[in-house]
Amino acid sequence: MSSPDITFSRGCLTEAHALVRVHFPAVTLRSAWVWDAGRGRWEFHFGDFYWHGRASNAYDARYKGWMAWLHSKGLDEETGATT
Repeated sequence: MSSPDITFSRGCLTEAHALVRVHFPAVTLRSAWVWDAGRGRWEFHFGDFYWHGRASNAYDARYKGWMAWLHSKGLDEETGATT
């Protein structure tokens, strides 16, 4: 059984994936990866894009990484609208 934190993080990641697919349908989501740097710090890698910061688990790190990537592409992190 998954912890509530994992369940919540997976739900957030599902929403992030949906935003990426809507705005960038050619992106291969599986080519992104995360690395646990220890002590709650994670890295997200996708092509030349890199995000690092605090996350509670790998799903949370992927979510935060994808949202940062979307932001770097000019999309609002909350709504997915262009900024």
